[in-house]
Amino acid sequence: MTTASLRLFFVGSVFAYRALFNWLSPGGYIFQKMAFPLVQLAFFALVGAFGGARPLSFYLLGNAMIVTFQAMFSIANAVADERWQGTLPYVVGSPANRVVLFFGRGAVHVFDGIIDVVAALGLAVLVFGLDLSHATWPGIALAALVGSLGACAFGLFIGAVAYLVLDANFLANLALFAIVLLTGANVPLEELPSWAGTLSTLLPLTRTVAASRGFAAGGELAAGLPLLAGDVVVAAVWGLAGFALFQTLETQARRRGTLEGF
Repeated sequence: MTTASLRLFFVGSVFAYRALFNWLSPGGYIFQKMAFPLVQLAFFALVGAFGGARPLSFYLLGNAMIVTFQAMFSIANAVADERWQGTLPYVVGSPANRVVLFFGRGAVHVFDGIIDVVAALGLAVLVFGLDLSHATWPGIALAALVGSLGACAFGLFIGAVAYLVLDANFLANLALFAIVLLTGANVPLEELPSWAGTLSTLLPLTRTVAASRGFAAGGELAAGLPLLAGDVVVAAVWGLAGFALFQTLETQARRRGTLEGF
């Protein structure tokens, strides 16, 4: 990758985050980072603790990892909103490397997703008394990174599909329900119907949730790495599928002269 492409990747990432992620002030951003993880943790942890058969830590750890899906919403809208904001013809007409343009939108959000996990774990410890005294912290850090990568890759795919469906929020909300229900964060995988268990293997956070629980209990780093590697592969497949779809739609739009509406 050339110096110009690297610069485009990082500059584009920063501006995509600043311009298309809908927060207006640092105060609002911080409030969202603290309030949303706390509400999600409180809801599922209390429902699980009083109505489920698992310990409180099961729900706290699962939901602390899947808060990364906030980045999925942001990236999906960042890609899909190119049409609504009138910038899509400039993106398609640009001679810049398509890989850089497409994947650059998610770079900053990866770090933002990690911040989400850190905030959620902090709240789980401070508010709900989650015990992480024996945790394998390098493993927890890797799980946060892989989970964030998965959410961002999923968001890129949804953003590309939104060029066809025209509603990124609708698609992202469908994905949200799948992530909440099928990744093992709130419902143990072994209790899911067989068809739902199959779907769970296709989601980019399922193995990360399982690995994070092992690391939180003090499990060895090597024991969780295969799970994380599996989610990296799944994330790569989702991201590449989104890029392939975007390329296909761009080719068709050029051929038909319909850049404003694939």
